[in-house]
Amino acid sequence: MPPDPSSVYDDDPTIGDDELLYRMVTRANTNYENDVAVRGATNAFQDISPDRLDQVGTPAVAVSVFLESELSASGLSSVDLVERWGKEYGVVSVTACDARQQDQGIVRWPTDDQPAHAMIFCLYGSKKTGGQSKRLAKASTVVIAPS
Repeated sequence: MPPDPSSVYDDDPTIGDDELLYRMVTRANTNYENDVAVRGATNAFQDISPDRLDQVGTPAVAVSVFLESELSASGLSSVDLVERWGKEYGVVSVTACDARQQDQGIVRWPTDDQPAHAMIFCLYGSKKTGGQSKRLAKASTVVIAPS
């Protein structure tokens, strides 16, 4: 069993509450009204499955996001994320404040090819509850709709 996220990740105080956190989504984890993407779906904000931790290189469950300020500092934007991931992907955003209001922390988790990468993780407990994921989804905004 993986460790509780709060035992391996620390909420980064240098990530301000107004920071936009970009989450990559497909049509399957985007909510639509009248064929218009309106927000992320609950499943877009569920923690990665514990059996995939080794595959993605993280020590505990969390949700993968990208920091808008880090992308911008590198001269990149959400458009660049979609170009990299593929046109079947889109981008939704929440603020760091939205995450923290759900007892979540945000930790920078850069990789060699994704320096703006970060994680949203539970400050209390072993994983997000369905309610926490649902409230994050309801707070999300579509930046780029998936194709």
